[in-house]
Amino acid sequence: MPGRLVRFFPVVVFLSAAFSGCGGAPPASKSLADWLSVDARTKTVTLQLHAEYSGAYAGFNFNGYGKGQVLVDVPQRWRVNVRCVNDSSSREHSCAIVNGPGGTLAFPGAATRPLPPHGTASFSFRPSSPGSYRIACLVPGHEGAGMWDVLDVTPRGRPSVVLLRRPTTS
Repeated sequence: MPGRLVRFFPVVVFLSAAFSGCGGAPPASKSLADWLSVDARTKTVTLQLHAEYSGAYAGFNFNGYGKGQVLVDVPQRWRVNVRCVNDSSSREHSCAIVNGPGGTLAFPGAATRPLPPHGTASFSFRPSSPGSYRIACLVPGHEGAGMWDVLDVTPRGRPSVVLLRRPTTS
């Protein structure tokens, strides 16, 4: 019996570590389902952006994604509430909706100021016409390092989030 216990012990330790969540790496990215909450009755969508959620793209990411990996579709004339959380412990980040790379704000007030580590802020807008925009960090150099994804305003339909390409760690 003692011999069986010795052989069984490493399996128990491995399974305990694997399922306990202790000491494991944080997830590389948030689930796409966590990006949006939708209230179809009031035609309101809430977009949750976590700046530097993980180490993907050296921390220059939203919810663990960057370099245009994610496409968020929102119907025109819907209210879009954006909640920006800076998950970094050492860098400032911001959240904005802009026209193209390094572009101007796509909608009045559609940006946060640079947020200190662990800071949060929100903004809201109602897009009046269809188009493609960027979800970007406006801290100098961050968008160029990959801290951007895509927001499409569509003429109709339902809000959605789509992964355009697989996550990478670089």
